[in-house]
Amino acid sequence: MSRIYAAFEGKRYPFYRDKFSKGRTFYTLIPVSYYAKPKESRLVVVRVENGKKQYKSYLIDIYKGDYRSERLHVAPSRAKINPKNRRRIARERKEAMQIYKTSTPKLYIRKPIVPPLSSKITSPFGTKRVFNGVLKSFHSGTDYRAKTGTPIRSVADGRVVLIKNRFFAGNSVIIDHGQGIYTGYYHLSRFKVHKGEFVQRGQVIGLAGATGRVTGPHLHFTVHVNGMLVDPLQFIDTFNGLFLQPEKI
Repeated sequence: MSRIYAAFEGKRYPFYRDKFSKGRTFYTLIPVSYYAKPKESRLVVVRVENGKKQYKSYLIDIYKGDYRSERLHVAPSRAKINPKNRRRIARERKEAMQIYKTSTPKLYIRKPIVPPLSSKITSPFGTKRVFNGVLKSFHSGTDYRAKTGTPIRSVADGRVVLIKNRFFAGNSVIIDHGQGIYTGYYHLSRFKVHKGEFVQRGQVIGLAGATGRVTGPHLHFTVHVNGMLVDPLQFIDTFNGLFLQPEKI
């Protein structure tokens, strides 16, 4: 019996059979943290057969992300969160991370991934928020312009694993697409699906809104891969490369 995995930056990532292309090919999904420093890192492919390991290594260049920066100067007392809400935020973050750490072996995605909306992107992934000269956060997803009530659609087949109102994200839907891939749809005004429901690509899962900590209605769309936030648009382009002849969308 044999198995194969990749070792990168202290973590292991399984390989999966590529069902979208002809021939016997495999792929693995390896995210790189937003905070990773530019450097040359080693990726090792390990094949285990009859208890014996075979290694093949590759040098991977990690580049600095080209992200915009917002510099804000505020009074230290602004944007403080009271203890009650701080505890709520901690509970919600813990719940979400438990979800993202779980990887469903089966891939539910059968067709190229599509965007959740076709409207203008108002804030891209990775925008740095520098408060009083100190980097405090980065934009964790892609924001789409959307009036309250605009239908929001699932980008791919998957199973709904969270339906909840959260402090920052407001009404949230998280969908498990298998193999460690999760998409999130935040600030919704209404839900159109239920937890545990299997949804199809293009299915309406909710309506856009302005719930949570926002200044106006829009869709905040996120992608997690193997427990790590990644650029949603970059991920869609990369994953769709698995399809030899992507559909015209």
